[in-house]
Amino acid sequence: MKNLLFILLGLLALLSCRESETDRQLLNSIEQAWQLCETSLSEALVQTETLKGSAKKSSEYTRQKYNLLSIRLRDKLEMIPSSPDSALQTMSYFEGRKNPVDKARAYYYLASAYRDLKDYPRAVSFFLKAADACEQAGQADTLIWQNALSQLRNLYMLQLNYEEELNVAKQSVELANQSGKNLGCYLMDVASAYKHLNDTFQCLQYCDQSYNIIRQEGSPSKYGRILSAMMATYSDYHQYDKVDSLLVMLCSLPAEERPQNYELCLAKYYELRNQTDSALVHYKAYSATDNLAGRYEASAGLQRCYLQKGDYRQAAFWGQHLYETNETIIAQRAFEQTQRARDEYRYLRDQEAERAIVERDQRIIFFSVIAVLALLSIVLGMLAFYYFRKKKFMDELTDKDRMLEQKARINKELTRIALMNIATDKADEVLTHFRNIAAGKARLNDGSWEGLMAAMETLHPDFLEMVEGRMNKPLQEPLLRTICLLKIGMKPAQIAKVMDAKIQTVWNRVKRAEEMCGDLLTVS
Repeated sequence: MKNLLFILLGLLALLSCRESETDRQLLNSIEQAWQLCETSLSEALVQTETLKGSAKKSSEYTRQKYNLLSIRLRDKLEMIPSSPDSALQTMSYFEGRKNPVDKARAYYYLASAYRDLKDYPRAVSFFLKAADACEQAGQADTLIWQNALSQLRNLYMLQLNYEEELNVAKQSVELANQSGKNLGCYLMDVASAYKHLNDTFQCLQYCDQSYNIIRQEGSPSKYGRILSAMMATYSDYHQYDKVDSLLVMLCSLPAEERPQNYELCLAKYYELRNQTDSALVHYKAYSATDNLAGRYEASAGLQRCYLQKGDYRQAAFWGQHLYETNETIIAQRAFEQTQRARDEYRYLRDQEAERAIVERDQRIIFFSVIAVLALLSIVLGMLAFYYFRKKKFMDELTDKDRMLEQKARINKELTRIALMNIATDKADEVLTHFRNIAAGKARLNDGSWEGLMAAMETLHPDFLEMVEGRMNKPLQEPLLRTICLLKIGMKPAQIAKVMDAKIQTVWNRVKRAEEMCGDLLTVS
């Protein structure tokens, strides 16, 4: 009978090991398909489809990894979800696990779903969570980290929050620098943010850095969007030599690699060069775009060109077209603002509901803890005998602690007496010395701070002890010195000069000192 039991246990162990090995192989294949999404989407689709059957029979973790891969593929194929439920379910699973890379990916694709559904408040919230999770993971998945920052920058730009757009763009530059990526496109994003903030100097400075990096690399094919944005920026600031150079790079791109606003870039260039006929050709080509903002710019350009040629009939036609497009844009923006307001209201309402659920759970936990404590009290009563046996030992420890405390008090008193002896008949001289330092008539020496402490003990015997009594932790030396200087009547500017510190740092210390012991700082 025992032999049969051992055989069954051995078979179960073998089956468990086999299942674990199968799961590991499947997880490796899922990760390969994940990485293939960046290089060959068609191959990733084929590999994902072949893994579908195996994933259904695997562990819960492997199934959720496969679900996340499927969500990623749909996002790459620009398939707008009808609801965020699938991504939300996957995120809920990975949020409870310790792997920060899995959490970052789940947060990112849930945020992408909310972005596609125009729910910008939730999109921003989960892109921020994705960035935080990536920061915890370090360099494990810098691509998701960089993409999350890029999406945040675009969303802040849509919300006209240009300060946050700039902050996120600078974070992208820092991350790209740490991971060894080319900084060209990220520097241009910073330049665009400065342009939105009307900071011409910083805009051109970052634009020049991006321009130089792209020129040195010598492969403009992957920078189509950046080149067009850069060309528009330099055109706005009349730097035509760089505009000419960028035009050459744009024209060298194959047709499939050119940016969507390629025709608009050419039209603006020819308009700036007073080649009106060429500008008209490209403006007309771009006026057929599906993008409302693009049609608006094309109509405005056509109106300007026809006015310059003196063809007022065509100018009036395109002026009417410009007016109609502008009305459509205004209506669309009003709709989007209404939708954003509605989404923000829903977001805040859901946040309130979530807080209510959390409070309910906290109450449940509280009463559960009370029940556990009641049970523990019963157990502790049963352990009372053990406690009495240990009481003698604990009393001995208490006596030792009392002796140590007494020695500490004696040492403190001896230190105080020593400081008072140092400061005897010299307290006024020490204070005068520090006032001369603040006035620039003297300098700190090796014993200056020790003398100040001694003078404080002499003039205000209980002051330092009362200050330390208000702190829950040891007092840092710079803050203690600031408190002493305030006590002798110095102003923040004088303290900054004495301590050779930045005025803002001193102001922060003064503020903290006043919060801790404002009534003790009265000059007497």
